[in-house]
Amino acid sequence: MKIRNRRARQTHLSKKWWAIPLFAALFAAPADAAGTISNALSAREAGRGGTNLGFGDNGVILHDNAAGMLGLVGDGCCDSSYLDIGGVALFTDLSYSDDDNPTTDAADNPTGLGYFMMARRWNEDIVLGFGAFAPAGFASDYDLQGPATLPGNHTYKSFGALVRILPGISVRMTERWTVGATLGTAVSHVEIEGPYYLNSGPLRGTPTILDIQATGAALSWSCGSQYALTDRTTIGVNYQSKNEFEADGKAAVDITPLGRSYYDVEFGLTWAQSVGIGIMHQVDSCQRIGLDFEWEDWSSAYDNANLVFTNPTNPVFESVAGPKIDEVFPLQWKNALIVSAGYERDLDDHRTVRLGYRYQDNPIPAATTSTYLQTTLQHHFSAGYGFKHSGWEIDTAYQFAFAPDVHTGTSTYPGGDFSNATVSTQTHMVFVSAMRRF
Repeated sequence: MKIRNRRARQTHLSKKWWAIPLFAALFAAPADAAGTISNALSAREAGRGGTNLGFGDNGVILHDNAAGMLGLVGDGCCDSSYLDIGGVALFTDLSYSDDDNPTTDAADNPTGLGYFMMARRWNEDIVLGFGAFAPAGFASDYDLQGPATLPGNHTYKSFGALVRILPGISVRMTERWTVGATLGTAVSHVEIEGPYYLNSGPLRGTPTILDIQATGAALSWSCGSQYALTDRTTIGVNYQSKNEFEADGKAAVDITPLGRSYYDVEFGLTWAQSVGIGIMHQVDSCQRIGLDFEWEDWSSAYDNANLVFTNPTNPVFESVAGPKIDEVFPLQWKNALIVSAGYERDLDDHRTVRLGYRYQDNPIPAATTSTYLQTTLQHHFSAGYGFKHSGWEIDTAYQFAFAPDVHTGTSTYPGGDFSNATVSTQTHMVFVSAMRRF
């Protein structure tokens, strides 16, 4: 049996034309992540290990902790507006091996992601902001030998994207305390292509070739706070809501004796909620350190992914499998704790250097590790450099991340695919950001 998308991506995305510029400009697979959440977007926060919850010096603070936006603009008549744009080049180094495949590297497809943010002071106690951010995703692309029941060479390919479009506000409650919030829209796009064994329903255990695309939108919101414990030390906390999607797509099912039937497909997927607490300490006039702790709720978000196939066009398929196929793809992820530490030093009024390290739990159990969600990174090392030029603040950073090899043992998935496998993951990321106050 084969499941393939109808008339490829163009048919589906023609109904979601508004999503195309978002994904083209903002996202292409940030696999450098805890689970699927990228640990940094701006070069400034990336250079110091992703620490940002207690800071207020870059536009991604709207996404990470909107309370920090008051630090972006001046208190007087000047510098009341702010603009921040940035991009990231991602280079992955992924490999996979099992009983049917010697060590095989994934396709080397450098990709990019980005963001933009703007803010303006409403009055001396309120700053308004707006931005678009690509904080999460996954991707891989392999050519591998399939298991015995699906012999031959097959493509194993996945792509997942999350973009959040966020208006936000930051309010000064007292001289030391600020609060902030965002309320906007999240857009998600998912593609999966490759061998797959159905896990549910009357066709359970049937080997298939899956090729599907689905896109959807959901509500996204956050709330946060910052408090100046002293003139040198600020603590920040933030809650990010989960994003629950029912993404819509098209698929076709091919079974050799029965022919082909087209289906509408609904893909249920949740991006995890998170809570974080961080601290920024000004060591002296030119040195700062940061420490962030974050918790991500993957156990409820990625317990299962749900696919629903409806409206078959071939009545033979409906007589065999019924009018609807409810498919459950088990993930069984665990919650993740993330610890980030960063340091930055001003060399003079125009130049700054940064160093950082980030540790994050791998939320993926060995038994559900596969090429489709190869986001197992744990250790991240970073360095950054910033300078000022013609009124702009330019920042660059480099980050290297890796994970210990994962040995799957007996896979949860039927058919023998991904059992007794070894998965290796590492990435390189290069960040560039530019910000200006005016």
